[in-house]
Amino acid sequence: MDTNECKVSVIIPVHNSEKTISYCLKKIISESNKLESEIIVVDDASTDNTLNILKEFKDIKIISLERNKGAGNARNTGANIAKYNNLCFVDSDIYISEDSIINLVKRLIKDDDVGSVSGSQNTINLNKDSWSSNFVCLKSCYGIDKINHEKILSTCCSEFCVISKELFLKVGKWKAFSNAGGEEFDLGYKIKKLEKKNIKTKEAKYSGYWCDLNTRFKRIIQRTEKYIPLLLKKKSFDSKGTFATFSQSLSSLITLIMVLNIFLILVFKNYIYFYVLLILYLLQLIIELKFLLFAKNKFGFKMLLYSLYGIQVINLAIIIGFLSYIFKLPFNSRKFESK
Repeated sequence: MDTNECKVSVIIPVHNSEKTISYCLKKIISESNKLESEIIVVDDASTDNTLNILKEFKDIKIISLERNKGAGNARNTGANIAKYNNLCFVDSDIYISEDSIINLVKRLIKDDDVGSVSGSQNTINLNKDSWSSNFVCLKSCYGIDKINHEKILSTCCSEFCVISKELFLKVGKWKAFSNAGGEEFDLGYKIKKLEKKNIKTKEAKYSGYWCDLNTRFKRIIQRTEKYIPLLLKKKSFDSKGTFATFSQSLSSLITLIMVLNIFLILVFKNYIYFYVLLILYLLQLIIELKFLLFAKNKFGFKMLLYSLYGIQVINLAIIIGFLSYIFKLPFNSRKFESK
């Protein structure tokens, strides 16, 4: 393999990342030294100590944006000045594993029909401040554990992926949403339209700093609002190993019908609605059974019980996001960097 083909520009969008950026960068610098590379960090108008921490690192390029416009815009800003054709995007709240960058680049240039190659997340939660973030970690990692070596997915993992700059510009870059999240579905779809593959590989791994369930609830509302227009365009859900699957939407639909049944029980005092509610819940348990077993195997019986609650929280967020899109309801929340 020609070593010139392995040159890479590593692009890291950051916003209020003082808790994670230092160790994140140390891992990236260590890995990027294994091939000819540059590291571009785009500070998306951080208001904490992130920028001062970045200035402690000498071998990186820092771009400071005056206004916060979201991770997609920050990634595009870094890509615009990248000097190498291989672009590697890494989020500021993940820790990449050994040989991960070079393995992503090698896989990208191996076949002409590959559009993007993404790393696989470990079922490891770096956030030790919130126990509920373990559930968020599980929900985000579910399905990836079934990949033996690599798998073709419908999305391009925005957290850690590589793509050629030529293709990146051809598909129109990341969609610049105002808040983080949702860009991976759009870019993955545009890559597939050009008959290129989005691959997730086990040869490159990373661990994430996952947010608490309350934060995830707000983010899922926003992501659902962004996803529905793309869903209507594609007319299909995304593949297993992503969040926007058919089974996830079906579980959310059951939660919606269950909520309506609870309302009918309270209004009409008719126990037939209670039996309908029970049947619906059992059906939902069947749909979610594999995830529940996955949760129990990773974090024990306590997590299994908590997951029964967490599933409903996530489903309610999807329902609210759907209704917000349909009725054009405004939903404003602070921007979160953690996943």
